[in-house]
Amino acid sequence: MVIKKIIQCLPDSIVDAVNAHSLAELDRRKLIVWAEDVPVIEAMEEHSAYNLAARFQKVTPENMSEVLKALATIYTNYGNCLALTYLMEISAEYFGLIVEEEKCTTTT
Repeated sequence: MVIKKIIQCLPDSIVDAVNAHSLAELDRRKLIVWAEDVPVIEAMEEHSAYNLAARFQKVTPENMSEVLKALATIYTNYGNCLALTYLMEISAEYFGLIVEEEKCTTTT
């Protein structure tokens, strides 16, 4: 706390010099990750598991073949992932393998 008060009382030119020296030392020790050193992450590729699964909100007779192709592609390229689970669940609902539970209401 005393050091903080001392630094607050120093002229800006001295604080700037200390900051510049500190940054240079941290950089020399490779303790700073500069923005230009971080690799740019490309946008998700067109056929990523997420994009394949996200095209389908439900299974219909019209899109069933596309869903099955997407399932096969995801499983082959990405293994068991959340996108695969999602497509399998909506497919199972379509085929009646999963039935959403209806809330029971009782009246007396």
